[in-house]
Amino acid sequence: MLVGASVLCFLVLLVLLADRLGSHVWLGETDTTFYRCEECDLRYPRRELHDPRLQICPAGHVVALEQRSTPAGVVGIFACLGFLSVALVLIVTGIVR
Repeated sequence: MLVGASVLCFLVLLVLLADRLGSHVWLGETDTTFYRCEECDLRYPRRELHDPRLQICPAGHVVALEQRSTPAGVVGIFACLGFLSVALVLIVTGIVR
C-alpha cells in the first residue's frame, strides 16, 4: 500500500515540477511584477501598463503593486518530497512491508 502511494506521490511531484518549470520556460522571468486593479479584478504585468509610474490600468482605475507570496505549487512540491522521504525510510528500514 505504501509503495503504491509513493508511486502516486512521485507522479504528482512530476506534474507539479513540470508545471513550475514550464512556466519559467514559456513565460520567463520578465513579467514577475504584477499590478492589481481591484475595480477590474485583474492583474496586469508591467509591460501592459502604459506608464507604471502613473499606476493606472488601461481602463483608468488605480492599480497597486501586488504582494508576492509563496505559490501553492511550491508547498505541494515540498509536501511530496517530505512524504517520499518518509516512505523511503520506512520501506528501507523494513518497518512497513
